[in-house]
Formats: sequence, C-alpha cells, structure tokens
Amino acid sequence: MYGQILTFIVALVLFSLQESGNEALRPPVKNLSLAALVFAAFVLLCAVLFGRLRAAWHKGLPQDLVAARFYRLQGRLSVLALGFLALDVFVLNVKDLFQWVPGFSRSSTVSGLVGLAIYMLHLAAIWYWAYPLHRRLTGTSTGRAAFIKGHFSFYSALLFPWFFIALVLDALQWVHLPAFFASELGQIVLFGLVFSLFLCLSPPVIVRFWRCRPVPDSPVRRRLEEFCRSHRFRLGDFLLWPLYGGDHFSAAVLGILPRFRYILITRGLLALLHEEELKAVVAHEMGHVKRFHALLYLSLFLAYAAAAGAFHDIVLLAFLQQKWVLQWVLSRDSVAHNLFSIIYSIPVLALLVLYFRYLFGYFMRTCERQADLFALKTLGDPSPLVSSLQKIAYHSGGIEDLPSWHHYSIRERIHMLLAATANPDLIAAHDRKLLRSAAVFFLGLGLLIHGAVQFRHSEKAQAWRQDIQLHILEAELKLDEKRPELYMAYSGLLMQRQRYRDARLILEKGLRLAPNHPGIQNNLAWLYATAPPPYRNPQRALELAEQAAAQQPDPYVLDTLAEAYYVNGRYEEALAAIRQAIVQKPQKVSYYLEQEKKFLDALEKERR
Repeated sequence: MYGQILTFIVALVLFSLQESGNEALRPPVKNLSLAALVFAAFVLLCAVLFGRLRAAWHKGLPQDLVAARFYRLQGRLSVLALGFLALDVFVLNVKDLFQWVPGFSRSSTVSGLVGLAIYMLHLAAIWYWAYPLHRRLTGTSTGRAAFIKGHFSFYSALLFPWFFIALVLDALQWVHLPAFFASELGQIVLFGLVFSLFLCLSPPVIVRFWRCRPVPDSPVRRRLEEFCRSHRFRLGDFLLWPLYGGDHFSAAVLGILPRFRYILITRGLLALLHEEELKAVVAHEMGHVKRFHALLYLSLFLAYAAAAGAFHDIVLLAFLQQKWVLQWVLSRDSVAHNLFSIIYSIPVLALLVLYFRYLFGYFMRTCERQADLFALKTLGDPSPLVSSLQKIAYHSGGIEDLPSWHHYSIRERIHMLLAATANPDLIAAHDRKLLRSAAVFFLGLGLLIHGAVQFRHSEKAQAWRQDIQLHILEAELKLDEKRPELYMAYSGLLMQRQRYRDARLILEKGLRLAPNHPGIQNNLAWLYATAPPPYRNPQRALELAEQAAAQQPDPYVLDTLAEAYYVNGRYEEALAAIRQAIVQKPQKVSYYLEQEKKFLDALEKERR
C-alpha cells in the first residue's frame, strides 16, 4: 500500500514538471496513436511476465517463491509504469492532448487528476493480469472485475488526501489571505493546517467511499469493544473493510479524533483469526494511536515540504547557471523544453524517492515495530499476535520473508516479539530509539534547511540570480532590440555586477534608439553619477537626470536627480529634490531618509 502511495507521488511530480514549448512536435492525432501503441506494449509486457510466472508454478516452482516473485513483480511493474508515464509526458507530449479540459492549464488539481488517471490505467493492466495468480495464491472467491474495482476504490481513497489538499489550496488562491501565508513559512503552515483538518475530519468520508459496513453484532465484537474500553481506547466503530473484495488479510486504524476513528478489518481476516488473535490485531492498531504515529507522519510530510521549498530554488539556480540548460528553457522548441524537464526532474525525483523510501520508510518500520511491542505489552503474551502473523503469512502464499521497505518481514516481527518477551527491557529501548531517531532527524533536517535558507540569501546566490537574469535579458534583446525596458533592466543588472563599461554601452545604445526615454536617461544618469572613474561624468549625469525628472518626476527619478546634484556639489538642490521624492511616500522610505541625511550633512559641512 505505502509503496503504491509513493509511486502516486512520483507520478504527480512527473506530470507536473513537464512544460511544453510553443511549437508542437507532432499532430495531436499522431501523438494519441503513439500513446495508444505504447500503452498496448505495456499491457502485452504485463501479460507475458505474469504468464511466465504462472508457467513456472505449473512446472513445480515452490509456492513461497511464487508468492515472493508475484509481489515483487507487481512492485516492479508499478515502477515501470512510471517509466511509461514519463515516456508519454516527455516524449509523446500527452499533456498537449488535454489542453481542452477546463482548468487543465491553470489548476494543479485538474492536471494532477489527468496524470493520475493515465497512471491508474497502467496499474489496471497490472491488476488485470495479476488476478489469476492472486486468486490461486489466496484462494479468493472475488471475481476479476471486483478485484480490479476494489483496487481502484482503495487507491482512489488513498489519493483523497492529495485531492482535498490540492483543491483547497487551489481555492485559496482566490481568497485574500494575510500576507504571512504568501511567504514560504506561511505556505508550509497553511499546508499543515489543511492536512491536519483533513486528518481530523476525512475518515467518515473515506470509509463511505470504501463502502465499509459495521462489523455485525456478535459476542466477539462485543468483547473487542470491551477490550478497547478496558484500555481507555475510544473509537467510532469497528468496520468491515472490503479491501480488494474483502478476502485480503489486513486491518488498519483510521482517524485521530475518537468520534471519527475507526478500526477496519477485512472479511478475510475476521474469518481467519480467533478472538484472542483479533484482540492482538486491535492492540497493534491501538498502539499506532497511543504512540501518536499519525502526528509523526504528518510532521514528516511537513518536514519534506519545508525541505523541498528550501532546496527548490538552489537546485533550479544550479541548473540555470549552465548556459546550455538556460537555452533550453528560453527556447520555443518543445524538444528543448522536454529536455529541461527531464534533467530537472532527476534530482527532484531522486530526493523525493530517497526521502520517502528510506527516511520515511525507516520511521514507518520503526513505528510498526513499536505498535507490535505495544500490543505485546498490552496483552502480556506474544502468542496471539505471533499466531495471527503466522496465519496471515501462510494464507497469503507463504510470505514470511517477503521484504518490505515500510514493514519488517513477518519472520523478523515474530523474532522481535519473542526476544522482547524474553527481555522486556527491549520495549523501552525501542521506544527510546524511535524518540532519539526522530530528534536527530528533525534537528539535522532543521539545520540543513537553515543552511539552505541562509545560502539563498547569500551574495553567492544573488550573483547566480543576476547571472541568470542577465542571460535571459541578453536573449530577449537579441529577439527585440527596440524595447527600452529591456535596456533599463539589463543595464541595472550590469551595474549591480559592477560591469560599468558594458552598462554604459547598452544604455547609450538604448538612448540612440529612444533619445527621450526617461527610464534610460535615469539609468545612464545614475551610472555617470555613481560609477568610479573613468566612467563617472557628473555634468552629463545632471543633464540626463534633469531631462528624466522633467518627464517623469517619480521618487526613484528624483533620487537620481538628487544624487546628480550632490556629485556636482549643489547640495541645497540635492536636498530639495530628495525631499520632493519623500513627500510622495515611496517604498523603502528609509533609503530616501538616509539620502536626505547624507545631503544635509554635506550642506552643513559646506557652510562651516
């Protein structure tokens, strides 16, 4: 389940990263035909691989090996489906086929739904061809259509958190929020608030979507309820979980608030286990709640959001620093845009997979073990939980040693339960291990995020941004040499980089094209007034500044005029000009007040 959630996240990122150029590579009909052929190839591949595994079983391959290869094959095909999705997106430009969908180009929710639908179509092919082996391994009576429908229902509900959060965040774009929520920290806080709201209020919606029904009243149910009450564990209900048709052997706890908290048990597990084993399963799920695992998972999601936000600009700047990458971005060609999307997606996806597969996976395994140990401590006897795990492993096709990135294998779980029974100190030791791990992780990640934020505000990062902006403006000037605002922006960046000679040449060229443009006059006046020799020319600075101010007496133009008066020794006029600017209440008024003080000090010094 958790592995599939990770692939859904990757699918969303893959689909969102690609941006098409202005020039289409192929006609839409041809793109659609090629996409259909690629999907047909994936379907054929699934049929062949599952067919080979069935043939190997018929030839005598042991069932436990068949089960291990079966689950491994499903996982690998799910990952391979991401490769086919990437092919659709980056090579076949399938996103161009959905531009007609209302909101597709503006809403991340709409475009994300389309991307997930394409990926789910590939998963449906996997489920279709996996069904015969699944039926033989588990002995299920569920038909193929119900099996596939069950998968769709289950994973669609798992995607509900993303859909809810994306929809709310899209809607909030049209709402006037406090300025704080426009900042990076505010965005993370907003995401956390929306996610927390979802965790608290969504369980009733999800269980209805899954069509869960209350576990029928029986002596076993009543004793399970009494078991929960005796341990002060409140919940809304025990529900039958129709996971993959209901024959799957699984249980889960859903919800944080007691009123909206449910323990879900599949029909298959309810029939498989006796009362004491069911109590052990309930105690395990109780451990997740009592040890606040949902809050830890929420914190891990928020930590990833914070880290992704902190490092996003750095990764992007590092790429755009390369001229050949920037040329792809500025190109109107779809191939160039796709190449950039592919290159940029590599570190983004690598960090995402590493974080969730290894860091998040470590905490999930550790939490699952803590829930096992909580159940042991609650029951005082490992036998019910051990026997329930053994039954699940046997009836699932002999999966005692099946590896999982988010769960220890069943054999490892049983060994730990027996070891903790022999040495109860292991329970407290594991609790301390989880606490230490979380503290070290959040402290370390916090330091990394702090370092990233500091770097983003450093002179080095600022120089990177200026270099990129210079390259962009150079490219735009090559396309259109008659836009005065480009000369203004380009010269301003050149002066910030102290490239005064280049700035003067650009501004003089711009002035020849637009002799009376106040913006160009102002920038050239500022250069002549503030640049070091041999570029300083106070007299020419004043001449240009007066011309600019006569046409456009804005605060920044009056500031240039005041500076020109100042470098020409005309302090009273400089003071009058800067005060005229201050009267207009400009932004960053503190700068203008500092200028006023500088001119006033010069005037007083002259009068002494």
